[in-house]
Amino acid sequence: MDPNAAAPPEAVAPVDAAINAHAEEVIEVLIDAPPEAPVQHGSSAQKALRIPEIVLLIGSYLPLFQHRFEAGRFRFVDIWDPKPLLRAGAVCSLWHNVLTPVLWQTFDLAIMDKKIPLDVLARNIEHVRNLSLLDTKHKKHAALWNALAKHRHIDRLEIHDAVFPVKKLIGPKTHTLAHLKLSGNCTRMHPFLLIFVERQVHLKSLELTRFKFTASDWKRIITKKPHLRKLVIGQQCDFLDFKSFDEEDVMKEEDKKEDKKVVVKKVANSKQALDSMAMDVDKTPPTGSGIGSKRKSDDDSIDTRVVVKRRRKNRASLVNTPLPNAKDFGVLPITHLVLLDNRLLRPFQQAILEASPHLEQLEICYSQKANGGKVAALVRDNCRKIRRLTLRSTRQPWTLAMIDDMPLSVEELILYTGQLDLQMTAAIKERADTLKRLALDFGQGTKGKRRLACILTILRECTELREFSYHNHAEDKVFKAMMFKKQWNLPNLRKLILHGVSPRSKYGGIPQVPTPDGWRQGYGGQKDHCCSARSFEDVRKLGKSTKSPLFDVALLDHVKDLANLSEVVVTEAIYRKQLN
Repeated sequence: MDPNAAAPPEAVAPVDAAINAHAEEVIEVLIDAPPEAPVQHGSSAQKALRIPEIVLLIGSYLPLFQHRFEAGRFRFVDIWDPKPLLRAGAVCSLWHNVLTPVLWQTFDLAIMDKKIPLDVLARNIEHVRNLSLLDTKHKKHAALWNALAKHRHIDRLEIHDAVFPVKKLIGPKTHTLAHLKLSGNCTRMHPFLLIFVERQVHLKSLELTRFKFTASDWKRIITKKPHLRKLVIGQQCDFLDFKSFDEEDVMKEEDKKEDKKVVVKKVANSKQALDSMAMDVDKTPPTGSGIGSKRKSDDDSIDTRVVVKRRRKNRASLVNTPLPNAKDFGVLPITHLVLLDNRLLRPFQQAILEASPHLEQLEICYSQKANGGKVAALVRDNCRKIRRLTLRSTRQPWTLAMIDDMPLSVEELILYTGQLDLQMTAAIKERADTLKRLALDFGQGTKGKRRLACILTILRECTELREFSYHNHAEDKVFKAMMFKKQWNLPNLRKLILHGVSPRSKYGGIPQVPTPDGWRQGYGGQKDHCCSARSFEDVRKLGKSTKSPLFDVALLDHVKDLANLSEVVVTEAIYRKQLN
């Protein structure tokens, strides 16, 4: 078959149902281009796609994994569904040869273990680029481990629970992995796994979850990786040598113990005094001579010396604790840092921030007994190139301090919080001249008229915003009453994202109306699991007669005067402004 010949209509028919409108338009334009046309130097015709590239483009639009909801277990699961690709590959040998690598590009052992025989996987292992391993019975997969011994072609690797023969995967001294995700079982990293991570000198992204590290382990993991750009420290990560105790709490506990000892000692002295008085009344010392008060002051001074001695001992133990030092890490090349565990205390935060002067994106959550002002000072003094700051916290003082003292270079602020008061609103409005993107995520809360009033003031004063995102399950009537009563002063806004504002299902009794003139509606998929969504088939079958809920129409009418606004996303519905 000539690879430059036009594809017959009967060959394209089996996959038409799975390709969206945008892909069809691109393919039609590419097919209509005559392959015999002379290629001009420097023109777009030089990059014209041929049949294999067109088939590969079709395969990229075909779904391979589906995100489904299990009502029995009340959870979302990923289902491997290769039927669209298999049907497309059955058209001819050319389509089969082109789409086979696409079919095996991603392999998730937890999803595909029961559907794919190991001998079939071994024959196609060279096509795997993204590999996820989750297996507790690795002995039965000896053929799989033997096939993975030569895994230099794998670009992204996910290893969960560290239950697999790492020694077989160590291989050469250097590897070409670009993305690595590790999840342990809340213990120290296996020595072979540590060697495996240490040899990944070409890593661009590293994610660690549920591990315990020592100072030497952490140094071996993080250093000698010149291409590392993203570092994620997930939940349940513990740094054994980096533990820091709150000195005041230690002193309070010791003071309580010493107070108890003093009380017991005083009670014993009083009993001895009563016994001596009962046995020999005549030998009782005269009152008013000052002897009793002197004895009391001596006891107090002894107790004070004991407490001070104990405090000095505690301070010495804290000082002798081997804390991390930024000089041991050198200058890390990372530009994106994510700290998701709330047990990452200030000593470790200080060490990692001092070693990351090139940081551009920081995502940090509230840590136990943390001082937001001190953490913000560390970020401001050591990371002056930060462009995006993401805060995860339900503690208002910590969040407020981080917003107040964040670097002036921050252009994108993303807040995952449960509250927005007047103080936080004022702190955000102080950065009105520099903020280009603002995202507020309040989860599944349904109440918040005061919160919406604060958001309205932000949208009227932060005139430089180019993108605004909001996630909350407030009723559409409340949202319209609070947010549409005044015009938004956003002349530079280009993208508006609202999630969970109103129900989306057309079967919920919501009136459906045609899409307003000047806008084209599309389907962007379900972004949040907590938000209901219309199915892709419902939107596709409507075609040009796509209907929109009344809330969407009211929103588009409210923002019609924003000249630069080109895209509005309401849960899963995407409205793009049509060009004149």
